[in-house]
Amino acid sequence: EALPIGAYASPEPWRQRLEVEGSYLEVEELAALLSACQMITQANSFLMKDPESIPALSRLALPAATGKKIVNRLRSVLDDEGKVKDNASPALSKIRRRLRDEEIKTRRVAEQIFRQATEKGWCPNGSHPTIRDGRIVIPLLAEHKRKIKGYLVDQSSTGQTVYLEPADVLEANNDLRDLLLDERNEVIRILREITLFLHENVDELNAGYRLLAELDFIRAKERLAHDLGAVMPQLRAAPALDWTDARHPLLFFSFRNKRALVPLSLSLTDKERFLLVSGPNAGGKSVCLKTVGLIQYMAQCGLLVPLHPDSVLGVFDSIFLDIGDQQSIESDLSTYSSHLKNMAVFLREGNDRSLVLMDELGSGTDPN
Repeated sequence: EALPIGAYASPEPWRQRLEVEGSYLEVEELAALLSACQMITQANSFLMKDPESIPALSRLALPAATGKKIVNRLRSVLDDEGKVKDNASPALSKIRRRLRDEEIKTRRVAEQIFRQATEKGWCPNGSHPTIRDGRIVIPLLAEHKRKIKGYLVDQSSTGQTVYLEPADVLEANNDLRDLLLDERNEVIRILREITLFLHENVDELNAGYRLLAELDFIRAKERLAHDLGAVMPQLRAAPALDWTDARHPLLFFSFRNKRALVPLSLSLTDKERFLLVSGPNAGGKSVCLKTVGLIQYMAQCGLLVPLHPDSVLGVFDSIFLDIGDQQSIESDLSTYSSHLKNMAVFLREGNDRSLVLMDELGSGTDPN
């Protein structure tokens, strides 16, 4: 079964604002938060549905009520389109009812003037009253703009059409503006109220987002393993390295559907702890080292790895790398000197539970 999570917006842009007194989240942010909280409750229900079948995952589950209280509160304010509902407050309901009435009345007056102007041929064909800068206006051919008393609000890009606010509509438009301002102020009051509620429940919110992040991370690891054909090898708590058919993940993706990737098999034991790889240039020596380092690190980070399932993989306390040219002009460090400096660190810090990978130690000086 697929985890019931999809894309969700990061909480970071607005998390700090929850701590600022008097601040508020915008409607779009609350809509994104509602979507995430609904995902949190769905994911939590999934984890708690059959815990015996997913014992490790089910231990991530939060208390059953997590997210539900926030979802219910946000749903009481936001509609399905992520807008503030008319009934989010009695005051907002009253303001919007008056707004609708005023808009109908204002539009009726504008349409009446527009019909009269159309009959006289003053309006462009196929035009109709519209809104410019929040005000209801009528379109007129530019040569007739003085025929109706009013105020020019805008004009078309060609200049052939002007948008006029008739004097008879002016007062009604002003009333509309006042109501729109009242509406915005009431919406901001509601947003502040909701933001305060979220501030009071921020710990629950953070727990929910942590759950989403954890599940998202787990799903990403699963998809990577699927794409790589990765497996769980035989694990050992102590250092061990007996690998069959190891494939460098990046080479695997690069070669996919183009050519076959030659796998790597190698074995180190308590008696044979050292492996020297020699060969011609471009023979794969560095790729061998990088394959070992990357796969070992992936495994110790909890990722499945591209090996044969019979491979034995242990755990090292430390992984030391000297791969690549570390020459530095600023610190007067030659290529060979940088190798010597790294080796000194490995000798000082390493022990019998360390994995050490060193590449081209003789480069940059006389091979003898």
